[in-house]
Amino acid sequence: MRIFGKSLTFVAVFCPMRRLRGFILLLLAVAFNSCYYTKFVPQDKYLLNKARVRVEDTKDVQSDELKTYLRQKQNSEVLGFWKLQLNIWNWQGPDSAKWINRQLRKVGEAPEVFSPELAAQSRTQLKRAMDNKGYFLSTVDTTMRFRKRKVNVTYHIHAGTPYRLRNYKVDLSQPDLYRYATRRSTLSSGILFDADVLDAERQRITDLMRYTGYYYFEKDFLHYEADSSFSDHVVDLRLAMQEYIPELPDSVQNRLFRQYKVRHVVFHSSSLSEADSSVAPVLTQRDDYLFSVQGKRLLREKTLIRQCYVKPGELFNQRRVDRTYTSLNALGPVKYVDIRFEQVTDDELDCHITLSKAKVHGVTAELEGTFSAGDWGVAAGAGYVNRNIFRGAEELSVNGRVSYEWRQNGSNALEAKGEAALRFPSRVNVKASYSYQQRPEEFTRTIANVGVSYYVMSNRNRWRHTFDLLDISYVYLPEISDRFREEFLKPTNILKYSYEDHFIVDWSYSGSFSSQSKRNPLLSYSTVQYSVETAGNLLYGLSHLFGQEKNADGHYEIFKIPYAQYVKGDISWTYNHIFDKHNRLVWHAALGVAVPFGNASSIPFEKRYFAGGANSVRGWTMRSLGPGGYSGSGERIDFNNQSGDIKLDLNMEYRVRLVWALELAAFTDAGNIWTIREYDSQPYGVFRFSEFYRQIAWSYGVGVRLNFDFLVLRVDFGVKLYDPSRINYNNRFSSSYGGPWRTVANGLCWKDDMAFHFAIGYPF
Repeated sequence: MRIFGKSLTFVAVFCPMRRLRGFILLLLAVAFNSCYYTKFVPQDKYLLNKARVRVEDTKDVQSDELKTYLRQKQNSEVLGFWKLQLNIWNWQGPDSAKWINRQLRKVGEAPEVFSPELAAQSRTQLKRAMDNKGYFLSTVDTTMRFRKRKVNVTYHIHAGTPYRLRNYKVDLSQPDLYRYATRRSTLSSGILFDADVLDAERQRITDLMRYTGYYYFEKDFLHYEADSSFSDHVVDLRLAMQEYIPELPDSVQNRLFRQYKVRHVVFHSSSLSEADSSVAPVLTQRDDYLFSVQGKRLLREKTLIRQCYVKPGELFNQRRVDRTYTSLNALGPVKYVDIRFEQVTDDELDCHITLSKAKVHGVTAELEGTFSAGDWGVAAGAGYVNRNIFRGAEELSVNGRVSYEWRQNGSNALEAKGEAALRFPSRVNVKASYSYQQRPEEFTRTIANVGVSYYVMSNRNRWRHTFDLLDISYVYLPEISDRFREEFLKPTNILKYSYEDHFIVDWSYSGSFSSQSKRNPLLSYSTVQYSVETAGNLLYGLSHLFGQEKNADGHYEIFKIPYAQYVKGDISWTYNHIFDKHNRLVWHAALGVAVPFGNASSIPFEKRYFAGGANSVRGWTMRSLGPGGYSGSGERIDFNNQSGDIKLDLNMEYRVRLVWALELAAFTDAGNIWTIREYDSQPYGVFRFSEFYRQIAWSYGVGVRLNFDFLVLRVDFGVKLYDPSRINYNNRFSSSYGGPWRTVANGLCWKDDMAFHFAIGYPF
């Protein structure tokens, strides 16, 4: 088991599971124990079983967005019908002083006793919400169905005809304010008279004012005057300043429309404890930047100036303030940042930035156990990080890992890897790694890697871009066994090139986007990740330009070692459809294609795709699926042949959070890998448009997870449903060969077509 770390996969074939029927009956008994839902509901009261919202006559307003206005909601449900938390609450006994009863109250959820008063308040709130959307003629009716001390409440909203904007007038005298209000306005004739849209327009105007020096200007200084005395459900709208502003003192009025410049930027930091906080700070100055330090200096002055976008001598700009928050908070030795402004003259401000110190040093350790195809293994690793190695927020991380596997054939395997990375606050990352693999009776391989990358985050951290400016890998195989060479590295075998010494000099770009809302985490959202990688093009161009001779295999070399040339692209999409805080349906699709060309006849083995495992088609163990209809030879080292140039993953998973950190999941996975070219060593593995859809593997299963927010422990059971490696198309579904289980003397036993995965983190 891994104690600390990012990823872990434990794969095994599961057998046997007896008394399965009794376990299923127990689950059903708990799930349908609804007769006890009203156990703690008073005799003259009703349990609010369902609270629904139905919107009629319009598609502009959705029922889901109005549920937040309900003043009373039903108890939490799992799978849309099972009130598990209420079940747990009802398991307690009458003595509330007992420890077990107190724990059940903490984990469970008290019954939601129906309140007519809260139902009336819900109707009022729903009506106000519709008014805010422009549906002033809407009505809200309520229907209630009582049965067995439970009530289902439905709020029927009849939208009616909405009011729309006819004319929009801006009545503002200040030149900049008028220009911002009329330029690119979001208000136009014909739109719904929506209060949220109107408020967003006020905020837009205010932002533009605060981006250009108007420090004291606020959104509440603007207001609308609406005239709806016309027919046909239309509104004339006027934007003006609040009526109380002319009554303010002249000094206050002048501040609203005065542009302020930044005089000094003052950084405050302290490395002292609260007991020593009385020590006077040391004040230094560099141009118009001041540094007030108590104790040791947290960061170099140059680093703070470089990460600060509030510039002395320039106009106040709220966008620069927000960017400074983000930039300074991203520094490793900074825990949090506070920025405030102080007026020092009639038109000048001082910016005070207070930095709180975070932990600079960190140590991690991990211990991992594996079991795959009858072989046991153990791995251990350790890591160290210094988030301020040179006092400039440079982050140095060093990690090492050693694994050992006891193999049934007696040739135990050893692997060791060390890596170091140095990340600069300028978002440049330099990395180096060295890996050693010793697999007796197969090969010994070392891989050395160095690289430089640059990353950028934009649009409130929703977009992330990473550029691998240069990445060089050298693969060296000092020893290959005769058996491995004769059986798997024949001249026609695709793997031959992958098990020769070679260079990989590549460049890549990867990006990601997430629409997840931090303000409203229960909104459904999408995540997209994509990358493109290419290698060997510059070297190939230089080799061709200078007329370099090719080796016996027809490849150019550098330092007498062939180099790889290929292009590779990947894209992944995930959609989280969130029903409530306990239930969500997650869709995932991923596609990857790698094409060798020029100086390479195949993709390097370490760059190829694999299928099966905890994050792919979970009915198969890791690297045991594909390519295409290839079934493998049954040999251990034939796992190397189960790799490809094209990969497709299609997944759907329903996740249910039960109690505390416990989650359940039901999933179905589909996908496979294929080769671009046809190879004798991988029959039925090539991608063909007329055939590939028949070679998409399909599995289903269930999972159990412990979600601690900062760490997710996952166990998944996957069962093969459609196996493309079976030559006969009519025999590829599991039902054709007896289903995933068979009857034995004492119950049910799973066949070898079920995989068990233990991993850290969600699969997608």
